[in-house]
Amino acid sequence: MGKSDTRIDNVVMIFSGFAVLIAATLTMATISNHSGDLTAGNELALSTPDPLKRAELAAKAGIDAARYHIECHGRTSAGRIAPRFYVNGATFAAEWDDVDMADSTTVIRSTGDFSWGGEKSYQADMESKIKLSFLPTHKQEILERYYSRDDIVITDSEK
Repeated sequence: MGKSDTRIDNVVMIFSGFAVLIAATLTMATISNHSGDLTAGNELALSTPDPLKRAELAAKAGIDAARYHIECHGRTSAGRIAPRFYVNGATFAAEWDDVDMADSTTVIRSTGDFSWGGEKSYQADMESKIKLSFLPTHKQEILERYYSRDDIVITDSEK
């Protein structure tokens, strides 16, 4: 191995070291910028001991989840998402009305529910009229039954 090979190896090692330092700096900056998001203020404190507040946070998450489903899948007709667990131990369910295509708005109703081991159940209902910022041009008709407000009944032919 000659002097030029050693010099090239050293240059590659220096650039690799800089790349690792840049990646580590960006990672730490990203983590420190977003670490306060979950605990900033009273409305986003996920570990609050107040059970009603936990239900309210879950209901708000239901509105956000419904917005995502409407915008992501291009839902313009009324629908719902089934109950889901939220990160603070509560559950939420949400439903929405038909989208008013004149102003791209819809009304979303969400229910958050939290209980301490089944003893008491705390429920929070929220209703919000939202303006959609994105509706894709494609329609996913296969999701029609998934978002339907009707209960899905399994017939003998589907078993």
